[in-house]
Amino acid sequence: MKKITTDRERTEEYLKNFNREKLLKLLVSHKSPVIFDVGANEGVTISEFKAWWPQSTIHCFEPQEECWANLDRAASCYPESIFVNKIGVGAEKSSGLNFYSHKIEANNVSGKSGFHRINIESKDSIRLSELRNADEELVSYKESLNHSRTIPLITLADYIAEKNIEKINLLKIDTQGYEPEVLCGLKNSLKQVDVVISELMFYDFYERSLSFSDIEQYLLPAGFQLYDISHISKNPMNGRTDWVDVIYVNNSVIR
Repeated sequence: MKKITTDRERTEEYLKNFNREKLLKLLVSHKSPVIFDVGANEGVTISEFKAWWPQSTIHCFEPQEECWANLDRAASCYPESIFVNKIGVGAEKSSGLNFYSHKIEANNVSGKSGFHRINIESKDSIRLSELRNADEELVSYKESLNHSRTIPLITLADYIAEKNIEKINLLKIDTQGYEPEVLCGLKNSLKQVDVVISELMFYDFYERSLSFSDIEQYLLPAGFQLYDISHISKNPMNGRTDWVDVIYVNNSVIR
């Protein structure tokens, strides 16, 4: 490697050497990793993971029934190594918790659906800002939001115990602000995880926003450290950072 003297040179060298795939492969070096995909949606990430780790075993969790057909289609290519769980994941087992769907895209239920309501008074939502002075469209848009149904929940700790899983090499969480509850539900099993990649949302699009402390209260005591902020989504309307993807790594992996 050439001698690097400035921050700009460090960043340029990083971009030459790493992308999301290369970074995760560096951290998850096992040829046959066990992967948990919480918030698998329509199966885009499980297809990525299978391309990167063909011998991986993937347990995916998705409560939104509108996603299930495409998720099943993606998983059907690997029937012996991808296990689809059509259920929610939280801090405690429950027979039912309100899940909110938002039909804000034509003929499609948005991927923004989750266990938190969309904040109809959001100052960070570009679409709501566009409609502030369009009364009829604004009313129609708000009516498309926050349609609730009841979803059963499990905890990952219970699932791990039931399946006798000893190690999780990669845990990916994308649950629209419900990430702390997913981590809480791991309990002591969190120590069995090597790498966590999680979405972290700061903006007020939902009625609850997050900060680093919301997930670090579980990760740091379990022996994790922040390794990378792998993606940053910026708001072009007000310059705010809306959300990031963060990677936390168990200290046992780094040593």
